[in-house]
Amino acid sequence: MLSKVKSFFDGILNDPGTVLHDVDDIRLAAALLLIEVMHADHEIDDREKVAVINALKKLFGLSDEEAKDVFEIAEERAKDMISLQQYTSILNRTLEPAEKLTLLEQIWRVVFCDDELDRYEEHLVRQIAELLYIRHSDFILARLRAKGEVRRT
Repeated sequence: MLSKVKSFFDGILNDPGTVLHDVDDIRLAAALLLIEVMHADHEIDDREKVAVINALKKLFGLSDEEAKDVFEIAEERAKDMISLQQYTSILNRTLEPAEKLTLLEQIWRVVFCDDELDRYEEHLVRQIAELLYIRHSDFILARLRAKGEVRRT
């Protein structure tokens, strides 16, 4: 058994294509998705920023200061973001399905916090849900929960 564990780690360490992700990578990946949704309608207001920070606090149990730090780092990185897939792949490898649904619900909360649903926002959320391999029925439930129309079961 010990030899299997050792060979597993040796394989990871010797394979340059293998990427290990720490908690900061996961937080940053989630924050980047939240910020992309915030930017989707090209109109950013304080409610959206607060919604992203609150989402980070809820998802990762961060303090106000920690969530603001992650937000600022992600906001800076979002300027150079090329593909959603590089971040959703991190989340797919590290999050359980229930955690991805919680993230999706928080993404919807960012969308709805300004009382407007822009078509670009909705399109982006659909794209994120597909990249996270979330079923359409769960996509709809997360949306309804975020709007407060359905309670979590």
